[in-house]
Amino acid sequence: MAVKSYNYKGRPRHNYKSDRFAGDIVNITFNIEGESETGPEILRFDTTIRYFDTGDTGGETLLLVHGIGQSLFTWRQNIDFFADSGYRVIAMDLAGCGFSGHPNIYYTVEENALVIGAFLDAMGIEKTHIAAFSTGALSALVYAHTNPERVDRLVLVSPGGPNENYPFALRALTTWLGRTLFLMHLSETAVRNILSDLFFDATQIGPQVVAGYYKPLRYRDVRETLVMMMMHFDDTYVRSILKSIRHRILVFSGTEDRLHTEDMIRDYALIPPHAEHIRVRNCGHLVHEEKADRFNEAALSFLTKKYAWEEEEPI
Repeated sequence: MAVKSYNYKGRPRHNYKSDRFAGDIVNITFNIEGESETGPEILRFDTTIRYFDTGDTGGETLLLVHGIGQSLFTWRQNIDFFADSGYRVIAMDLAGCGFSGHPNIYYTVEENALVIGAFLDAMGIEKTHIAAFSTGALSALVYAHTNPERVDRLVLVSPGGPNENYPFALRALTTWLGRTLFLMHLSETAVRNILSDLFFDATQIGPQVVAGYYKPLRYRDVRETLVMMMMHFDDTYVRSILKSIRHRILVFSGTEDRLHTEDMIRDYALIPPHAEHIRVRNCGHLVHEEKADRFNEAALSFLTKKYAWEEEEPI
């Protein structure tokens, strides 16, 4: 079986140091099995991951995973809360996103699960809770399925991925013209317009929020990742494994989410045997941002909940 090595670390980015959650960089390596004319081969990729690590290093670990087109900036209202509650909190930028490196992969749900695993390996994390948003939640499910002993509990926020409800500006990325224009230029106004479809309360879309989302998207390679994620999204596999995931899961959804409707969320909330569901009223897609206090308290209650003595823990 052939092994090919790819070293796509992307350009180093040090201009984010003014960001309070600037964090650090770690090198990771992961393998993807593929096919060639001569038969099966393993492609090895080396890249860098930007992360922010805080809290009690002796406590339980909580990994925060963002969704499509985001960075760890999306967890800005949650990091300190869980750190102050006794957790070691690690928020990561997935490969190709935020200020991480840009490997030459397709950025599928399954490939992002490999990135999560490689990151945990590089950080020396043997077991962790995971809170993940949107497409990141699907990658977290895949990782938990393939590495059940390394994941404790899962908090999934608005799980799902690209569909016909997504803003036109994002759906257009699957067309030649749409992605060509997007890769040429993206304005803060365009980012604000996309965010307006994600929030129920538009007053929360202030200049700092827009700037935080826009900052990494100024780079063409980050925009290329978003295009790849839109073009290659496929949730067939993750849906096929839902019944077999034995972890305790808490699913959050917003009653006013225009992207992932209640029907779309239902599978993730009902099919896994140990899943619970909280629907947050007057809230859009970004539950952990728009209703941060409600999310933080409910997620903490779930993570610390002691189940009845006669009920055996699934993992």
